[in-house]
Amino acid sequence: MLIQERLAGGVLRLTLNRPQQRNALTSDLAGALREAAAGARSDPSIRALIVTGAGAAFCAGADLGALTAGAETPAQRRALLSDYYRAFLDLRDLPVPTIAAVNGPAIGAGLNLALSCDLRVLAGDARLAAPFLRLGIHPGGGCSWLLTRIAGTSAARELLLLGQPVSAQRAFDLGLANRVVAGPELAAVALEWATSIAALPRPVVVDLKRTLSLAEAGASFEATLACESAAQAESMASRDAAEGWAAFRERREPRFEDR
Repeated sequence: MLIQERLAGGVLRLTLNRPQQRNALTSDLAGALREAAAGARSDPSIRALIVTGAGAAFCAGADLGALTAGAETPAQRRALLSDYYRAFLDLRDLPVPTIAAVNGPAIGAGLNLALSCDLRVLAGDARLAAPFLRLGIHPGGGCSWLLTRIAGTSAARELLLLGQPVSAQRAFDLGLANRVVAGPELAAVALEWATSIAALPRPVVVDLKRTLSLAEAGASFEATLACESAAQAESMASRDAAEGWAAFRERREPRFEDR
């Protein structure tokens, strides 16, 4: 259901493994994602994380009917859905960077999953869509917030009101993708990014994610500056900073030790 691979350099790759169902996100699979995120959060050896899908799809959405089966009132459905949404929130809140390697369609909940990651690299034939309204339901899983924050109000309204799939290139143009590559190159590019990030000083990377999250949440310029100055001052006194400057002067790759 969810394949976890620990790769060299502290990279963890999670693969949604329901290819016959186009990796539809069930409550069990969402629970497996939450457990994997919890494990990554508590493991200091994990330095970057990749999420991708097996087969031709990244994630074709969720069966909301099955997820809320047995719930008879809106309050009961809300409770079930709130627990389900934690899969996106837990991934988004990880202290280390996350990369979505979108190998095919990312629809509804699949789009939410991709948008919950810090970086997104898309295969050229990938498609993104948020067809909630076409199904007669309100968007969920943070989709309206994520689309608005990442691509802006106009793009969010386009994707949510029209509900039509957008191509990988269109997603890139809207700022929903950081890069579009040929399908056969996708895994290698995602791993290259993750490996590059994993080679950086983990404490500084964690602080950067915290600062970016603060700014994204609407913190003032002054508050963000205060966060930056505190983190930068601390990092400047580290052995890794000394190593970084030495490597720069000596024109070599730095060897960081997280100290």
